[in-house]
Amino acid sequence: MNKLLLTGGAGNIGQAIAKKFINNGVEVLLPDIEEMDLLSMESIDSYMQDKVQDISIFIHCAGINFPKPIENILFEDLYKTMQINAFSFFRIVQLLSENFQRRKNGHILGISSIYGSFARKGRLSYSASKHCLSGMVKTLALEFGAYNVKCNTLSPGFVDTEMTRRNNDDKTIKSFENKVPLGRLAQVENIADVAYFLCSEQNKYINGQDIVADGGYTIGGFQE
Repeated sequence: MNKLLLTGGAGNIGQAIAKKFINNGVEVLLPDIEEMDLLSMESIDSYMQDKVQDISIFIHCAGINFPKPIENILFEDLYKTMQINAFSFFRIVQLLSENFQRRKNGHILGISSIYGSFARKGRLSYSASKHCLSGMVKTLALEFGAYNVKCNTLSPGFVDTEMTRRNNDDKTIKSFENKVPLGRLAQVENIADVAYFLCSEQNKYINGQDIVADGGYTIGGFQE
């Protein structure tokens, strides 16, 4: 049986991903903050110590986003965002590296964002972390390709989650909907479906790619 390690399983998208994999017979590890605090490399190392050998899929869905203009960003804000959204991913993959090479099969997926390709006012920390994540995944695709480990990012656009509604007022959300060619925000299940495909046996050849699930927004939907 395949075993998935999923970070960020408490979030709306993470919950949907976990449900999709469980319903398809995949064992899912969902560490909470008490088990693995992504702000602490020591906590990550401790959690992973006896679990490395069994994992065939790793999805990094953990992420934080606290919008601020650059003049209000403390270094601690930037570091915390980078640590949770990107650096913890690096450490977990580093610990899994030998396992994936030994298995000669597997999937690594970083849940990025359309802000991993471009940016938005007030999103310096978040956008920087997602650009970092995307760059790491592309490099991993080169390094792990010889071991048949497919490494990709999945970049959602605007998804109807608690984070989206916390960081955007109703007027802004309506503006998003009007600029998405499909005319609506994504549902978390839409993102989970793509994540499952990318990390299932159906995906035998997609590697090093950023799969954008944004309803067409970034192809020009934002233009008048």
